[in-house]
Amino acid sequence: MSSGKIGRKPLGKLTTGIPGLDEILKGGFPELSINIIAGPPGSGKTIFVQQIIYQNASPTRKVLYLTTLSEPSVKILHYLQKFTFFDPSKVGTQVIYLDIGEVIRQRGMEDAISVILKHVQEHKPAIVAVDSFRAIHDMAKDHVEVRKFGYDLSVRLTTWGVTAFFVGEYTALEIETEPIFAIADGITRLHNHLHGLHYQRYIDVLKMRGENYFTGMHPFTIDFTGLTVYPRIKTPDSFSYTAKTTHVSTGIAKLDEMLCGGLPYGTATMVAGGAGTGKTLLGMHFITAGAALGEPGVIVTFQENPVQLREIALSFGWDLQALEDQGLLVHLYHSPVEIQPDIHASAVRTAIARVGAKRVLFDSIKDIEIATPDKVRFKDYIYSLVNDFKMNGITAILTNEIPDLFGDFQLSEYGVSFIADNVILLRYVELLGRMSCALSVLKVRGSQHSKEIHLFEISDKGLMIGEVFMSLTGVLTGNPLTKNQTTPWEMLPPRARYIVDTLHHFGSASLAELSQLSKLAPADLLIELDWLHQHRIISCEEQSDGPVWQVIY
Repeated sequence: MSSGKIGRKPLGKLTTGIPGLDEILKGGFPELSINIIAGPPGSGKTIFVQQIIYQNASPTRKVLYLTTLSEPSVKILHYLQKFTFFDPSKVGTQVIYLDIGEVIRQRGMEDAISVILKHVQEHKPAIVAVDSFRAIHDMAKDHVEVRKFGYDLSVRLTTWGVTAFFVGEYTALEIETEPIFAIADGITRLHNHLHGLHYQRYIDVLKMRGENYFTGMHPFTIDFTGLTVYPRIKTPDSFSYTAKTTHVSTGIAKLDEMLCGGLPYGTATMVAGGAGTGKTLLGMHFITAGAALGEPGVIVTFQENPVQLREIALSFGWDLQALEDQGLLVHLYHSPVEIQPDIHASAVRTAIARVGAKRVLFDSIKDIEIATPDKVRFKDYIYSLVNDFKMNGITAILTNEIPDLFGDFQLSEYGVSFIADNVILLRYVELLGRMSCALSVLKVRGSQHSKEIHLFEISDKGLMIGEVFMSLTGVLTGNPLTKNQTTPWEMLPPRARYIVDTLHHFGSASLAELSQLSKLAPADLLIELDWLHQHRIISCEEQSDGPVWQVIY
């Protein structure tokens, strides 16, 4: 007798023909395995199995599809004609449909195995599907009979070299407690989850004996092509980042100068700012500048649809439709109301691959955050997508809206700001009753950049960066002060400045006192005091003999 080691011979894989599913299964279902496909009615179980069998059916690999007490085969074939994977030429030769429901009803569970094996012996299939297996299961007297039936059938089918799919309307509790699931080699569950006012389909592989598969809830859709599975996104184990010596133009000469040549190639830039500060506009400069150099781009938006964005772009002289026609641009728009992150991430990757994009404008992070109630999934989405950009040498701008227009601000919530290699901040600034905007470069990873804060305006030519705020401090708070005096007095009109100087000299004063000191009529004085108070330059304190004013700074 030989005492040599038993050699390992890995089983082959049964590819599914379902986009995305083989990625989850690491190649497909193992051959000779017994698989239970579970899920509630309407979750897509029958279409799931049908798509697999038509992918694999051939003259040398027959499929036997046994219907029991659920949908008859005639009805199944009627609905299958709506799907592109259905091949009527295979019916009756490569895919054989048999209804064994009547036999099972008359003979009971005792003869179910013999009926199934009789057809297996006759047709010699490589794949057998039983739909619904739950109908046979329900005929059992107790759990012991179910276990015996499941074990005997599994052993017999495996002996005949069959890969089996048992379809059933099993609940989560039954999956945990019914003995048939312990016997099965694989358990795949399909189900619907309610998200807001709509349902999203998910698939998860609960068990695949001896296989390394991608766990978790993976969304899928059903259309005329059948099922499409979108493997869930996950936070990458590490981020790929290599410092680049080359730079990419933003399309704004002054900003490129502030960035010491432009954005480092293959990095992700967060452009943060309040509503209306020009975040999208800056991104449009970036995308159109790339197109002018022959670098394709992708614009991902959740607010402006393609028609709206084209109209906005035309007002600045950019013809986005022409760029799309030339294959230099893809505009991917989805309403933020019903976004599923895993599916959307796949759509972004597909759009990038379609034109070989080198630049991406993602507008904005806040929209996808609002559309994703699960903030862990939101972080996974952003992390995964940005890492994909970097690994593929794509330079990206991601806009993010800061809710606070003035005062303290937070670049992003849930800890996603650190994934940005570069940060550009756009802020509103109040200058004596006039709304202005300030631009600053807060961070450029691996590269020098300007530390100055510039005034900017939006004109018909786009975003125009102006002079540095030389004589002011506190610009990013929204309330700039003069550098030397730490007051904005030098910018005040003459009369208002005279009143502030008077109050500053005497400390505080009532209306009568201030009128006497300034030689101004009380009516005129009240107008100036009210304006200064609104602009938070002076304060007013009510006392027993009337209001008293004093300078805040």
